[in-house]
Amino acid sequence: MALIVVCSAKGSPGASTTALALAAEWPRQSLLAELDPLGGDLVYRQGAEDGSVLDPNRGMNSLALAGRGGITPELVHEHSQRLPGGLDVLVGLTRPEQTNGWSGRWTALGRALAAPGTTDVIADIGRAHPGSPVNELLPYASLVLVVSRTTAEDLAHLRSRVASLHNVLSPAGRSGAPVGVLLIAPARQQAAAARDAAQVLAAGQVPAQVAGVIAFDPKAAEQLAGRRRGRIHRTQLVASVRQTIGSLGTQFGLGRVPEQAVTENESAEGVLQ
Repeated sequence: MALIVVCSAKGSPGASTTALALAAEWPRQSLLAELDPLGGDLVYRQGAEDGSVLDPNRGMNSLALAGRGGITPELVHEHSQRLPGGLDVLVGLTRPEQTNGWSGRWTALGRALAAPGTTDVIADIGRAHPGSPVNELLPYASLVLVVSRTTAEDLAHLRSRVASLHNVLSPAGRSGAPVGVLLIAPARQQAAAARDAAQVLAAGQVPAQVAGVIAFDPKAAEQLAGRRRGRIHRTQLVASVRQTIGSLGTQFGLGRVPEQAVTENESAEGVLQ
């Protein structure tokens, strides 16, 4: 498995929406893992494959109990649930205090999520900051994607956050996972946003590159959150996510599949409706 971590540099720029869209459109079999220590939202926004509601106690909560003797990829999948369309999800914690149950065990979770296999994991860890307990699993990531808006202050926070992430990913000078930046910008401003962000990163000598630009599409984001109906697979948001996945394949070798490969969540239309 490849472990692709998605986080935000500041506030709520759309990292969770981006993680869900990436996982739903991912060309290989994928698992969306909600690892934000402050809790996840999927259980409130999405339904289960059989038309029922997602179980808030099956996911990170139940895995913490079952994994006391060790965490394996098989155990992770036993505690995942499936959305309509075939996307598997590991539902996040429902209260911040439940993070105590994971104290000292994030490393084991990271090792399990990154273990060799056929499933890639898209992990939403929430806002990146130096004191986050989930940082313990970052050394097992294949790629860390930092989601940011494009205002001057957002880019300033982005530069600072990426620099601190690099220290976590590469302790004692060892080579760690690359860091890519995903920008949220209106479709007509994407080229300028990517250029400006690249200049800010280069000026600060920050070891990261712009990996893609996700369209700022509030209506599509509401559809993805389950608050609005519509054909989301034809929106600018999904089109930009597909383009970004192609870019990740070119830049980092991720998201590629053999020409004849078929995955369980090959069609994301059931998830993105």
